[in-house]
Amino acid sequence: MMVRMQITESEITGSLQAKIMMILRDEQLCGLDIMKRLKIKSPGTIYPVLEALKKKGLIGYRVETAGAVRKKIYFLTNAGREQIRKHLIRSARFCCDIASHIGTILDGAKGLVEVKRHQKILSTLQYDEMTKYFRGADLTFSSDLDLPSESYDVAVSFVGVGCLIGKENADIINYMKALYHTLKSGGSLLAIEAEKTDNFFARMLFQDIFALKEQPGLDKEALSIVLERVGFRKISVFSKNGLLYAVAQKPLGASLSPVL
Repeated sequence: MMVRMQITESEITGSLQAKIMMILRDEQLCGLDIMKRLKIKSPGTIYPVLEALKKKGLIGYRVETAGAVRKKIYFLTNAGREQIRKHLIRSARFCCDIASHIGTILDGAKGLVEVKRHQKILSTLQYDEMTKYFRGADLTFSSDLDLPSESYDVAVSFVGVGCLIGKENADIINYMKALYHTLKSGGSLLAIEAEKTDNFFARMLFQDIFALKEQPGLDKEALSIVLERVGFRKISVFSKNGLLYAVAQKPLGASLSPVL
């Protein structure tokens, strides 16, 4: 029987542990390769940290043998993936202070989606500014999209590709499909995402500080393609101040998302 480990926030301590887990989020590596990625020269720096993460159940390893050479290949456990997801959310909120900018972000969305009084609205992030923005509507906050199908007139989501929901096509499509299912026939989606850019400071933040192998976010074409594949129509994607605002509609008469 599998026992779910209870892991507290204090169990990820220090930037080195977090960076190792971020690297293992994208690929499985031996200790030497982790040292190269982090530009660490001393094994005495890296291996005690790997052992500490293993004892906490956040990483595991398997042994690979090639001739006379045996090496441990480290990987992130399910508990580790969940913990690093929470770590990313906390880090993003600390570094970006979303709460202080949410009004500006929502200003960029004005006029993109028509919201009428007493409509049912789903938001994946909860802030006071969201309540003010959708004043008069029946607003539900939930980051868990395991919700009843065809329940909402409008869904508003801060997507977080590469940080919050993963970066694989299946991760993105499954997330958008879940949003699609929550909408009533003819319902509207407003998806807000970081615009992927080759900006130096963005690279420094996500690669050097967060140790992400690839910069998060999407470009306009990629976001449009995902929404179309899921089944959304009347898709428009706008770029404003480093963010993408995507507006799309679930077709009238549509119920389930098409099989992909």
